[in-house]
Amino acid sequence: MKTSLIEQFDQSRYNLVKWLTVGWAAWFGTFILKDLIDNELIFLQFLIGFVGLIGFVFFAVNLQRYFRLASKVKYSRMNDALNSELNLVYKYKSISLGFFVQLATTGLFYGISPFREIPVRIVCEVILYLGVISTLTAWLTYNRD
Repeated sequence: MKTSLIEQFDQSRYNLVKWLTVGWAAWFGTFILKDLIDNELIFLQFLIGFVGLIGFVFFAVNLQRYFRLASKVKYSRMNDALNSELNLVYKYKSISLGFFVQLATTGLFYGISPFREIPVRIVCEVILYLGVISTLTAWLTYNRD
């Protein structure tokens, strides 16, 4: 069955964001893991670094492809069809969910802080990681076919 060009672009955008999410999860998740494990475990550090490198490549390639697709759509007649009001609502809902996840994570760390000392670097990385990953997964969930 043949699909229209708009449906093809929409599916392509969905796939790019899906792989962008996987790349972000692997790449930035390894930053947190590297800070949590001992530096004496050289093989584990190497393995985590390798997974992080693969995640970074996925993230960078798909981010570049997403921006190229967005610029191609922006200057075409399909811009209104692909960036409809419903799509904008999904984007704003995803961003607001990511914001509230960051607030909840900050509140959780703030609540834990009197009882346990947590390095600031770990706190910042976890807040950023959870905020971005929740935004991307919410956008994928809202735009499911």
